[in-house]
Amino acid sequence: MTQLTEADRAHVAKFVAVVGEALEDSPSADASLMLLFEACKEVSGPSFIPLGTFDRLLRATGYKRTERRYGNRFIGLHPKDPAFRDRVFYRS
Repeated sequence: MTQLTEADRAHVAKFVAVVGEALEDSPSADASLMLLFEACKEVSGPSFIPLGTFDRLLRATGYKRTERRYGNRFIGLHPKDPAFRDRVFYRS
């Protein structure tokens, strides 16, 4: 179970609004955390929620995160915009 902080809870409304526009369920999807985060930032603008909060809120909504050699990924979720599905994002 993911423990949300008070700071995380303050971002729930923005998370729900943006994720509903930027991401969609797909049972066979396997998408990186950064790909999902960047797709949401594109919809919301540059002032989206912090990455750690985004990760915790995704896990709190029931999406399963897997840790792979090449980074954290979520199963069952991918960007609605097909242009994002072939992109690779690296955190700088």
